Amino acid sequence: MDLSEYEYFRFSFRRTVIKNLFWTDQEGNTMAEKESSVGKWQKEFFENIHLFKRSGMTEEEAKKILQKFLHLSSITPMPPVMEVFKEPNLLETVGVYTSPEQRSREFMMEFLSPIMKQFTVEGVDNLKAIKPLIGKYPITLISNHLSHLDAPAIFHQLYNCSSEGKSIAEQLVFIAGRLAYEPDFTRLGLYMFGTLLVCSKRDMADNPSLSDVMTKINMRAFRHSQKLQSEGKIVAIFPEGTRSRDGRLMPFVETVYHYVANKVIIPISLEKTDKILPTTSLLFNQVNGKLVIGKPVLVGELSRRQMESFPKEVEQLQFPEHGDKKQFLIDNLALLVGSNLNKHQHGTYRNLYKGSVSGKNILIKIPKEPEEKIVVIGASSMSIAVSTLLANKDIMVYLYHPDQTYTEQCNTERRELKYYPLYKLPPNLVFTSDPDVLKTATLFIQGTNPWELVDVYPEIQPYLNRNKAPFFNVIKGFTSTGLILDEVQNAFGLEDDRLGVIAGACYPDQIMERKISGFEIAASNETLISRVQKLFTNGYIFPRPARIPTDVKGVQLGGALKTIYALAMGIVEGYFTQTFGGNVDNSLFHLSNRFFTEMTAIGAKMGGQSETFLGLSGLTDFMLSCFGTDAKDRKTGYDIAYGSPSERMSNGFYGLKVMPNLMRITAENTPVLAAAYEVVINKKNVNEIIEMLEGRLARI
Repeated sequence: MDLSEYEYFRFSFRRTVIKNLFWTDQEGNTMAEKESSVGKWQKEFFENIHLFKRSGMTEEEAKKILQKFLHLSSITPMPPVMEVFKEPNLLETVGVYTSPEQRSREFMMEFLSPIMKQFTVEGVDNLKAIKPLIGKYPITLISNHLSHLDAPAIFHQLYNCSSEGKSIAEQLVFIAGRLAYEPDFTRLGLYMFGTLLVCSKRDMADNPSLSDVMTKINMRAFRHSQKLQSEGKIVAIFPEGTRSRDGRLMPFVETVYHYVANKVIIPISLEKTDKILPTTSLLFNQVNGKLVIGKPVLVGELSRRQMESFPKEVEQLQFPEHGDKKQFLIDNLALLVGSNLNKHQHGTYRNLYKGSVSGKNILIKIPKEPEEKIVVIGASSMSIAVSTLLANKDIMVYLYHPDQTYTEQCNTERRELKYYPLYKLPPNLVFTSDPDVLKTATLFIQGTNPWELVDVYPEIQPYLNRNKAPFFNVIKGFTSTGLILDEVQNAFGLEDDRLGVIAGACYPDQIMERKISGFEIAASNETLISRVQKLFTNGYIFPRPARIPTDVKGVQLGGALKTIYALAMGIVEGYFTQTFGGNVDNSLFHLSNRFFTEMTAIGAKMGGQSETFLGLSGLTDFMLSCFGTDAKDRKTGYDIAYGSPSERMSNGFYGLKVMPNLMRITAENTPVLAAAYEVVINKKNVNEIIEMLEGRLARI
């Protein structure tokens, strides 16, 4: 449990409010009795009276409980363990454990009941399997972390849900960070149960002078946790290490490993505790939240004697014989918690669940008999996103890249390290640098950026010639000689009926986030489209055939050309914003029609069919790239206009650079393209080129 600087200020201010409320003047009148002196923050807090009245209290009862909350918050002392930071020598005598305080527990149970009236508890029956384990085996409770109220909420809900829940709640000892003790509000809640003080890595980094004592505190906390567990206590920990600011599950931290390895785990999943008290308000909310109690799981093994008596019906998660055992354990703990969360809360772990199943959390598994063996060639943001969405099917996906160090590291950590280090990847997605994987592929997906083709393809040419599996491209942009499929086909002699393209208006980042997106598909052999469409379809991706299903060139051109025109639009936006300030939507949307008209004309001259440019890969993708908040090429153009071009290569920049190899660029026939080339490649003055473009557009 940690506090941001803003929240710490808010709680410190709240402490001042509390003290002012109970300050007494010379006539013996408290500030609370002098309404004219009560500031807006005090008034806002007492607006909570309506919540308590809705729960059945009289106005006097509601006012009394709010006043008592403020009073207890102000007089609840800092626990002795906090003195260690002032006098490190006290650690040996004071220790790191703080006992519960009965008065605080009783009051907080009363205070939280109206607030949590609409909360529900699921999985209560699982408590019956947990209760017999208490005192016999070491038990750790884990939960996702949304709010400062999580620990009190867990205690409150368990305590009230059943007799077994009450027994378990009374044994809880929560791991708590240093900053959680300091504000009065959170400290009052922490006295409901026992706590063990720990210090996070961030706290240690922010306070280097205290790092030695913090290290000793953490070591002592772990030893004390083992002692408490041997006495029948249940250690409770939030493995994310801090609160999630958006409600989504974050990566579990390594430091929880020793608290959970070779222990019985009680997984708890929380929803909407963060809505009870928003960080920007002093008003509590009644929300339809939920606490789900998972089945107990033994993680690792106990001693031989303990294993002899351990109940066979309790599931056991055993360590793998090979690989990173710590990472395996941490990831599986996240799945225990995430399996009972709403799919929108899965966060870092969202791509480990089937995206095509609504209402259920079903983990993706390695299929015993894969329906397809798809090889994705190259490591780009889009190839990673496409590989991840394909893994929703009962297939094996192999991402080939010649860099062995890269592929091995991605496999070991089960995440892609360059583009998406935040997301855990499904088990049926395997990274490999071994070209032999191409021998038995049933489908090839071209996912290499155009400027990286020379680094990826030379070694795999013989495999592509021998294996006649279909070959579909998902990358937008031009190579130095033309379109990506054309270059690969010419270099390797691939047959026409194997070739296809998948394109649309979608960011790979948002595919990874499982936001609704779509593609359109074109193929020389039209019979391949339904097969590819089925593979790419799930609960958040909805592909369809292109307007002209066999116009492979047109679909490619739409995606390739729009990157250049998005770059140009970014330059225009940057120029007008810098020159005139404020909103420049009039200019951008007026010019978008001119830009798209020119783009379509060029596409038709280069071999695409005009109707194709009205589809997802044409007009829709053009609009997303020119006006989308995350459009990389638009951002690149914007930065160029401001004189700070990005050092990272973009598809639009590379495409613009090679355009003279593909067609004749003139200010008369292609004024937008010509202007962009002058600014980006020839480094001409932006002001002069924009003025020239304005004059040219007026005469089109």
